[in-house]
Amino acid sequence: MRNLLIFAGMALATYLTRVTMIVLLGREMPERLGRWLKYVPAAVLAALIAPAALAPEGHIEWGTHVWAMLAGIAIAWRTHNVLWTILGGMAVWWICRAVGL
Repeated sequence: MRNLLIFAGMALATYLTRVTMIVLLGREMPERLGRWLKYVPAAVLAALIAPAALAPEGHIEWGTHVWAMLAGIAIAWRTHNVLWTILGGMAVWWICRAVGL
């Protein structure tokens, strides 16, 4: 029962934070806010990936995962394509593993 209440409380909190924004702004979002919100997914993804790639054991390591991440960053910057970014990062990771880095 306690878990159900926690689940319901979190669902309510999530709903209220989302509906508040919609109600306050109405149907039209200010242009400045819209431009700012376009960068949120990239920032969240970087915040999730960077610590895992740079410090998988809790301290900064320079290894295969860092080379793959740097390749992914370069490919993403150049192509703006998620598929090529993933494939390129994976290819660099596998090549580094095969070479022994």
